[in-house]
Amino acid sequence: MRVEDFLEHLTEIDGGSFRDVLEAVPGLAAENNLALVNLAARHLEPGESYVEVGTLRGTSLVAAMRDNEGKDFVAIDSWQMSGGGRAAVEANLARFGLPVPTLLEGDAFEVLRSDALEGRRVGVYYWDAAHGYDAQLEGLRLIEPHLAERAVLIVDDTDWDRVRRATGDYLAGQPRARLAFEAGGDDHGNPEWWEGVQVLAWDGRVSPSETAAS
Repeated sequence: MRVEDFLEHLTEIDGGSFRDVLEAVPGLAAENNLALVNLAARHLEPGESYVEVGTLRGTSLVAAMRDNEGKDFVAIDSWQMSGGGRAAVEANLARFGLPVPTLLEGDAFEVLRSDALEGRRVGVYYWDAAHGYDAQLEGLRLIEPHLAERAVLIVDDTDWDRVRRATGDYLAGQPRARLAFEAGGDDHGNPEWWEGVQVLAWDGRVSPSETAAS
């Protein structure tokens, strides 16, 4: 993924351009969150994939795919939460004239531990599933084998203490990742960022052993 270019363009985020998505497909996100995943997907390198965990009815998936034709998108969800489901996702994609991408149905942790993502290089990873401390930490760790050399990991609901602690502990133990961007959400007077978001930049060129030695 073109990480630096993506980060430079964060100041240009226009959440208002995704208001129609939220109106048509209400979800657990706000305008700027949708603009963020769209911008991230726009900066994928050829052959890389966008993977999101926690799709519900497809709000963020629709936003990410808009005007990003020809890219590989994957959505993972068990669709056990009320109001969502594969049929709802497909219908909402069709409403916006978007093709159905790869939809992987099942427990997120089981899917990530399986070979379901084998052969893919994940340039953008959006985690909006279980936000307990242990689940959040595991969700970040499990995607590591599939990440492209340069990638971003987007974490939602970072206003919540347990989420911030999990991402903080993940960063403390993973020298290949760094906090590249964060925005407080409704608790900080920014409802356009829902419950807060963090973007972690991944650099597979960093050697953990060299970092530890330094």
